Amino acid sequence: MTKTHDDILEIKDAKKMVEEGYDQLAEEYAKADVLQEHNKKHIAWMIENLPDNARVLDLGCGPGVPRTKELARHFEVVGIDFSRNMIEQARKHVPEAEFHQMDMTKMTFEPESFHGMFSSYAIIHVPKELKAGLFVDIHRLLKSDGIIAFSIGRSDWTSEPGEEFMDVPMYWSQYGWEKTLAMIKETGFEIISSQIEVSVFQGEEERHFYVLARKI
Repeated sequence: MTKTHDDILEIKDAKKMVEEGYDQLAEEYAKADVLQEHNKKHIAWMIENLPDNARVLDLGCGPGVPRTKELARHFEVVGIDFSRNMIEQARKHVPEAEFHQMDMTKMTFEPESFHGMFSSYAIIHVPKELKAGLFVDIHRLLKSDGIIAFSIGRSDWTSEPGEEFMDVPMYWSQYGWEKTLAMIKETGFEIISSQIEVSVFQGEEERHFYVLARKI
């Protein structure tokens, strides 16, 4: 049986693989990504459910386009990403937003700093054993009744040596959606909706499980 990355990598090395991978492909990723229909739908939901001038955190903002830029049309946006090069791209593409190079499992913001959060294709890179702590931190940083729209893994799966994204070695680690939803509820969130959403990236279909939730 082939060993997964979680079998052979320490957490710091798994994180390093993600950081270095996205540093390498930051410019190419910025050119390749597009705003998916489900992204538009989830941002519209946030617009309907957040106050004017709401402060929103984009977790794993990448190069700032297209999702962070769309969020910044409606909210006061703060974006964080593990990759220094992604943050440089984001600052260039969305100068009206605030960006920080930051590990989402070690966020340093004050409690209840944000009305809402958004995260697409990012939490799937967080090692399984750190996910429960991440959701606790997300809950801590949201204001009362704060909301979040984010994607999680569909199945229990961890990448193996040789796995790549856009020809760059990459790491993924995820529980099945049932376990992750249970974890989110236990943290103190009400699930508003949860379903598989289809994206098309560079001509290929991808399926991610999207969750809309509210802090209770």
